[in-house]
Amino acid sequence: SLLFTLFGSGFCDHWYLRRGFTISVMSICFILPCCFPKRVDFLAYIGSIGIFAMLYPVFLTVYGYYKITPHNVIIKTQPTDLSEMFAMFPVLGLGFQCQEVVVPVYSCMRERNLCNFMKSSVLAMSILFVIYTVIGCFGYLTFGSHVAHNVMKMYDANDPIVMVGVGALIIKMIATYPILALCGRDAAAGIYAELRGLKAAEFKASEKTRRYIVAAIWFTSSLLLAIETENIGVVIKYLGSVASANIFFYPGICLLQVVLKKDPDLKLRRSPFLAIYGILIAGVGAFCFGVVLFTAIMDRSVDIRIDLCHLGANVTTQA
Repeated sequence: SLLFTLFGSGFCDHWYLRRGFTISVMSICFILPCCFPKRVDFLAYIGSIGIFAMLYPVFLTVYGYYKITPHNVIIKTQPTDLSEMFAMFPVLGLGFQCQEVVVPVYSCMRERNLCNFMKSSVLAMSILFVIYTVIGCFGYLTFGSHVAHNVMKMYDANDPIVMVGVGALIIKMIATYPILALCGRDAAAGIYAELRGLKAAEFKASEKTRRYIVAAIWFTSSLLLAIETENIGVVIKYLGSVASANIFFYPGICLLQVVLKKDPDLKLRRSPFLAIYGILIAGVGAFCFGVVLFTAIMDRSVDIRIDLCHLGANVTTQA
């Protein structure tokens, strides 16, 4: 813990240094104000900072690989059974789940056309692929199969380089959360409008009030979950199943609906192939969702939780 490193084991004795209070203050001061605007244009500069903050953990894992000498490292080159193979889907699903921000990002582009959007999408996915590959490979080679869900826990927080890495992750979360919150906010507002049967004029007239209320509720619920959930592995296991559905099932259904809307009788040559492809993708998504969710429910393994409040002063801490 960063606070343990800075203030020692007695940090838990001060209410203003406890996890719940520090997370709440940081979130309310830096994240909440960014959740209310209607558009995300202003996040372009903050997002750039978030990208550079993401690059620091890449350096940290490479740095740790050459500096740390762990013992009893077990490197597995293949899964023991199928359940271990499917266990990777939640991580991949959450890591590459970005279709939710497609619409708001496209709406804020200066020149809205498919070519520019494809360029930005390919560039973003390429950067993600490189970042995940480097962190995954060097992190696994350093700690082996015993690596924690949050690899930052494996590093010594007394190292200034690791402390900077923790700070970089905090900046990254501040920079990226508002974009995802905007997607959730708009989706919730759309569901509300459908349930209430609001017309376009009514929906637009109450947009500002509804936006503030939904954003506040969304932020508050996220904050409470963040405070109560101390193990990110739990989040990855269960929300990863939903991410699997988001990546495969929903895009497949959308593709099928678009094809049927444009060509209900499937007379065009490409329409049957697109329809079959949409059904196939949706089927894969449904299968992955069920398998990953079942695996998460049956999995009894947990990360080792260290109570920093009761550690001695001479204990080496981890981030």
